[in-house]
Amino acid sequence: MRQFPSAVPRHSGRVSLPTVVEELLVHVVTDGFILYCCGPKLAPNALVAAYEWEQYVDLLTIRNFSRVTTARVPKRGAEDIFAPEAAVWAYEGAPQQAIRALIDLVHPAHPDAPIAEFPAPAGLHVPRSQQRPMTIWPPTLGQARVRADRLATAIPGDRAVSAIAVVGIEDPRLIAG
Repeated sequence: MRQFPSAVPRHSGRVSLPTVVEELLVHVVTDGFILYCCGPKLAPNALVAAYEWEQYVDLLTIRNFSRVTTARVPKRGAEDIFAPEAAVWAYEGAPQQAIRALIDLVHPAHPDAPIAEFPAPAGLHVPRSQQRPMTIWPPTLGQARVRADRLATAIPGDRAVSAIAVVGIEDPRLIAG
């Protein structure tokens, strides 16, 4: 296991991250998510990963490596990815299960995609005071479409949904609809 700084400092300030969880985090990045490191790089307050769809944003928020929150949140004009108000799907729990659930979440155009809104879990909220300094790692051009293309192959019937563009973010705090 590799030692990582804790997203929320505890006792010694370090936590063991199992290799499988580290590999899942790499998968999220290579799947085209934008990664936000909130706070100092060596001891972040939170890690947030976001993947923007036409009408939704898939989120991964890590404030503590023992419990991770993932969600799909609807876009409502300008959505703050650090304090979403609603979600249509969410999973909170152990890192391996939560990250795997997000990776396996169906394309928003899939017939089984969740659409019923409910209040966003508190685990997605990163207070503004804990967001700075912020380091942002956007996906490469090749990675930006990976998630949309990978999930589109699982949609029965019309494959045209893979043409949904991943929209760039001008203001990293906001995702405009």
